[in-house]
Amino acid sequence: MADGGLFGDVMRPPPVNLEAERHLLSAILVNNKVFFKVEEVVEPEHFANALNGRVFELCRHLINSGRQADPITLQPMLEGDVLLGRMTAREYLATLLTALGSVLMGADYAAAIRDAWVRRCLFKTCSEILDRCCRPGDESGAEIVDALETHLLDLARGTDEALPTYSLEHSMQQARLAAEEAARRGNGLAGITWGYRALDRMTGGLMPSAMYLLGARPAMGKTSLGFGIAVRSAAAGHSVLFWSGEMTAPQLGARAGAAWANLSTQSVFTGRRYDIPEDVETGEREPLSGWQWDELEKGESAASALSLQIDTQSRITVAKLRSRARRMKRSKRGLDLIVVDYVGLMSAGSTYEDQRTYERITKVSGQLKQLATELEVPIVVLAQLNRETERREDKRPMMSDLRDAGALEQDADAILLLHREHYYLKKQVDAGLTRKDKESAEDYANRCSALLQRTQAAEGKADVLVPKNRQGPEGTCHLHFTNRTTWFRDTSEDELSPAWASAKQEG
Repeated sequence: MADGGLFGDVMRPPPVNLEAERHLLSAILVNNKVFFKVEEVVEPEHFANALNGRVFELCRHLINSGRQADPITLQPMLEGDVLLGRMTAREYLATLLTALGSVLMGADYAAAIRDAWVRRCLFKTCSEILDRCCRPGDESGAEIVDALETHLLDLARGTDEALPTYSLEHSMQQARLAAEEAARRGNGLAGITWGYRALDRMTGGLMPSAMYLLGARPAMGKTSLGFGIAVRSAAAGHSVLFWSGEMTAPQLGARAGAAWANLSTQSVFTGRRYDIPEDVETGEREPLSGWQWDELEKGESAASALSLQIDTQSRITVAKLRSRARRMKRSKRGLDLIVVDYVGLMSAGSTYEDQRTYERITKVSGQLKQLATELEVPIVVLAQLNRETERREDKRPMMSDLRDAGALEQDADAILLLHREHYYLKKQVDAGLTRKDKESAEDYANRCSALLQRTQAAEGKADVLVPKNRQGPEGTCHLHFTNRTTWFRDTSEDELSPAWASAKQEG
């Protein structure tokens, strides 16, 4: 095999910078003020030499407790440490002092140590991936790629430079400037629009770097609302990435087409009319009329102006979503919003963690929050609530229904819970009420009539409960839901109005 082949790469020693480690420790021992310049850059585990890392940790302990860190104070703390081997603490500390590290170069030494640590992490990750590539087994190439991307995402999060601190004056100034900018936009929003005025009024819009959790039980329409947010926000001029783990792009396209053309989703899937009865003799339905096909094509034309990308890769990891989001962010149109449908279908990048739902969602939640912060865009994360709602007489969801959803409740800046009472009432009507013992026929009839009236009154009504909102009030937003087209609108909108309107049309 030629030089530089497989075994040549594997046998290379991991990168270290022992000279920078000795020089930094020497500089700290000479002048403890050096420590305060590097304490946010390096940690004990960043040192390649474990004994050097141990000394840094002891220096931190002494200095933070208000004591002097020097060879005299360190020697009794270090004496007998197994990491010394055959050396004494005095001999080892003497070698550090002879390194003659420059007090003025402390920050440079720390940067070199951290850089070597990053390289060692990369070295270890690449070695593990190389081993998995050459190991026979059931793991596919795609799974190995996912593992690599997840490792790199975790490493990228660990290599972020420490964020600067800000004075209260500066923080208040930034808040005022943001408010002035919002006022100039004339829409009263501090962030970008949800596409629904009710949600905008409650939250002030979708804020950069914030994570919003939209939870609901199955059949409430969380995908419809999440997709509606993506489409209508894009129609307002924003660039959106929508990931779906349970629907294909054509299925989502059918929903948008049905909403635009005011057709049932069945009509779009089958090309047949469901707005008129089927033929009595044949039992078949008529094909869509020419004007209905025209409306679908007009919807496609309206969609062509939107900056909305749909990703339907199953079991996607946050690392892969991040790479696609970063690519959009760098594009001409940029990236303003990410919608995830839904978090329970994402992978943590580890077979073991994917088998443990709570741990998986907790890890994914943290990574999504980090992604929002890194890209400075809001992320709307859809989640499924547990079954506790079904066991209560009052079916309205509560935050406690999220308790199986990992750390989502803690990580989210705002929590929205979707509820449609009509769904549950209709189930009761379809099942029929059971007559109670000793209940008269008249009372039973009145109870059935009252249930039917409640069901009819609730049709088309949807509530979005906001039990947590870090940037605004808590409360309830009211929306209108058209079951036939599976589309949400504001209550002030006509059911026959356009499913979305571009920013120019609204203006």
